[in-house]
Amino acid sequence: MLALPFAAHAEARRFDVPAQAAAMSIPQFARQAGLQILVAEPLTRGVRTGAVTGSLEADKALGMLLEGSGLQVASQDGTVVTLGATGASRFPASEAAGTSSQADEAVDVETFVVTGTALQNLQAIASRRRSLTVVDSLTQDDTGDLADQSLAEALSRVPAVSTMQVLYGEQESQYVAVRGITPDLNYVSVDGIGMISVANGGAGQRRVDLALIPSQAAQTTEVFKTFTADQESGAIGGVINIVPYSAFGSGRDKFYIDAFVNYVTDNDVPGGNSLGGYKDSPWSGGVKSLWTGRFGADEQFGLVLSGAYQQRSYDDVKRNPNGRTYYTATGAITTPDQSNWNGYDPAPQAMVDYEFTSYIKTYGGSAMFEFRPSSQWYSSLMLYDYKQTEDQTNNVFTLRAFAGITNQTQRTGTLKVPDVRTGFNYDRFENESRGAIFRSRYDLDEVTYLEFRAGYNTNTFYDLEYANAYQYKPAGLSINYDMSGDSAAFSLAGAEGMLDPGNYSLLTATDTLTRAKGEASEVRFDVTRNFDSSSLGFGYKAGVGARKFEVDRDLEQTVYTTNKSKLTGYEHVDPGYVPWMWGYPVLWVDYERFRQDVLPGLPVTQAASASASQAADYRYGETISYAYVSGLYAMERTRFIGGLRLDVADYSADVPMSVGGIYQAARTRYDGDYKHLLPSFNIAHDFSDNLRLKAGYSRTLGRPAPEDIAQAETRNDASFTITRGNPDLKPRRSDNYDVTLEYYFNGSKGLASVGLFSKAIKDDIYELKEEQLIDGILYTISTPMNANESKMRGIEVQYINNAIPGLPGLLKDKVGVSLNATRTWGEMDYLVDGKTLHVDRLLYQRNWMANAAVFYKLPGDGEARLGYNWGAGYYDGIGASPWLHRGPEGRGQMDATLRYRVGGDWIVKLQAKNILNENLYLGYGEDLMFRRAEMKKGRSFFINIIYRP
Repeated sequence: MLALPFAAHAEARRFDVPAQAAAMSIPQFARQAGLQILVAEPLTRGVRTGAVTGSLEADKALGMLLEGSGLQVASQDGTVVTLGATGASRFPASEAAGTSSQADEAVDVETFVVTGTALQNLQAIASRRRSLTVVDSLTQDDTGDLADQSLAEALSRVPAVSTMQVLYGEQESQYVAVRGITPDLNYVSVDGIGMISVANGGAGQRRVDLALIPSQAAQTTEVFKTFTADQESGAIGGVINIVPYSAFGSGRDKFYIDAFVNYVTDNDVPGGNSLGGYKDSPWSGGVKSLWTGRFGADEQFGLVLSGAYQQRSYDDVKRNPNGRTYYTATGAITTPDQSNWNGYDPAPQAMVDYEFTSYIKTYGGSAMFEFRPSSQWYSSLMLYDYKQTEDQTNNVFTLRAFAGITNQTQRTGTLKVPDVRTGFNYDRFENESRGAIFRSRYDLDEVTYLEFRAGYNTNTFYDLEYANAYQYKPAGLSINYDMSGDSAAFSLAGAEGMLDPGNYSLLTATDTLTRAKGEASEVRFDVTRNFDSSSLGFGYKAGVGARKFEVDRDLEQTVYTTNKSKLTGYEHVDPGYVPWMWGYPVLWVDYERFRQDVLPGLPVTQAASASASQAADYRYGETISYAYVSGLYAMERTRFIGGLRLDVADYSADVPMSVGGIYQAARTRYDGDYKHLLPSFNIAHDFSDNLRLKAGYSRTLGRPAPEDIAQAETRNDASFTITRGNPDLKPRRSDNYDVTLEYYFNGSKGLASVGLFSKAIKDDIYELKEEQLIDGILYTISTPMNANESKMRGIEVQYINNAIPGLPGLLKDKVGVSLNATRTWGEMDYLVDGKTLHVDRLLYQRNWMANAAVFYKLPGDGEARLGYNWGAGYYDGIGASPWLHRGPEGRGQMDATLRYRVGGDWIVKLQAKNILNENLYLGYGEDLMFRRAEMKKGRSFFINIIYRP
């Protein structure tokens, strides 16, 4: 394969590296040389390197550093250098540097370029090996990743990490769960400064919408699964830290630009009734780019610029057999825990067809200015701004309020349909995240440094929604349902009038504008001495900090007084179109004509508008102050870390006040505070140079989401849900236990690990789901509550091998694999009407998560890769009874990529997502035994043209 020789970096650079321990000198040298140097940590123990001073070329400087150390260059890919022990390779460092007295006896060797999946795996293995705790990392590669369009998608490849989506609002949001713990109990930071998010309807939740962040925005994303005292205490699942690119850490003048087009196979929903910028086309595309450079007389300045733009139009179909009703032998409504239940499967309460069309643009970028006047001092200022806009049209056709059960058998039955509705919803979503982060580090000596960070970030959410609904009350319409398959099937009798617009009368019309803004500012100061994986003896780390967080949501709703006018003249029908899994044509509302002709003549219901506009408003603010200290004692093979963190929180919430069910302009103030002393202890022990044990204990918190405390009761007639907050919530407290065994092999190209973890969570918070019949249809009422106690146990295994040995012919040294799987067990006790109920899982917990990827190295810096991701089903709502549990069923997805260099600087990449065309299914009941809804996902194909000189 093509190797980039040292001559590419033959310009003279200034070095000031004293003779010292290799564990200290190699990172220091790498920073000054602008190289990334990978070396197995055991190879540096007891090793000292020579001094390197003056203005030297990088190759000669590296030779001086390694001369007589027993270390040598094993391989090199441009700015990435891998070291090995002398004799382990035919490429000694002295020969590479041209300083050996026996240089004339040197043997030419074939070095290799490490790119794509191989590079990602090597850096993930090196990150694991450097860390004293359990940390997995996602290293982004310009050209080797799968077709992940956001950081959330890319992170789902990491062991024990999964994503979840908004399933009611359906906007393009994705959140990351670690080890089966809800995304609200993870902490997401950029370069150590916490991020916030008010996405998902402007909700004040602690989950961060990572669909907004493009996959190439970070050089590395770290996922910490065990905790030390210096880390944010408000994390039970994991701490996710996004590490940006650096001009001093990723080589000199790095540049690439990647332009792509995207084709989706499912473009079935007619787009003629869509508002906004929707383009009824299966084609879309985008571009992303990165540049890093250094400048100044001594190259003391650095600049990193990145940007991305992508747009796509797509459609989704969601069919929802909403609600379910249990009956007695005489046809009366009952519940399955009653003795009079007839034992038959529940019957649906409604059939809903959602037809989405969406046009999404995601764009933004970051700029980081760096200043390194000496080897001791480094400072940076990073600015970022990412925005996503979405025009979403949702045509909703509903058969509802089923009644009068007849002909019921175990799986089938007949019900009257007294109510048919066609509704229109248009949303203009805007979601933007902006931030500024300043960081400065000063090295007092070889093992001691001071670090100061200050940051500000804000997230804004905007949703302009237009909605209306028309109602038809048929006299002879009935539905015959069949629950014998995985998904409910149905047929209709007496449906002749469903497409007659003269049968439909205007029922509701509303305009809603939601604005939400979250702001966070943070400062922290840390001092570190002799505290890393290569340290010996005593070390410590201590710091103080404070973070202020505020979120405001303001909703303005206009409720119109309807005039019962007919749909005639304002209907929309696409001839020949029959929705997926529906079987009958549907009638939609032509909203553009309705808004032009009908809406201006409708009076506004002032009282209802005023009340609705107040109901969803709130303000929440909190200040968290902390101080911590950690101590390290490191022997040759064993390292102990003990720490203590003091966490003090003060919060307040302003909640709308209701009088007689009518919300007022006045608000009720709730104030609270809590403080916790949080211990942690970790140990890392090397049984051999390649076998390591890591174990740890920590106590962390799960802070209530602002909305869980501050939200008043709100009702959504599109999703048939009612939500409300609970100002009496307490923070969760989790005792976390971990033990992991790591084995490194194949010259540090391979890693096998197995880890056990356990979490005991006191005062866990769950979403209690109760159902109430309102206007003939079941509404789900959600209230956050503290559970008595929750427990989580799990096992996590991982296997990485960049070159599977023993393969013949064309497969030799060219096939690599990456496998990981996580199994979790959870249990929770919660209260309903004073009675303790038990469920064998936690909210958002997936029992199984797994990834499998295999790659094949092709000539020309090419690669073929096939990956499969699987996540078991999870509860996104816990019911007051087991038959009220609900959530997405398990789903897998197969993706593939083929990359090939077609010229010296040009790369072509072909990608495919969801090759097996797996859809998304929602379930309800214990273990999601009944299917509640289906969403059609389709396949996506990408062609990328990349310029990377």
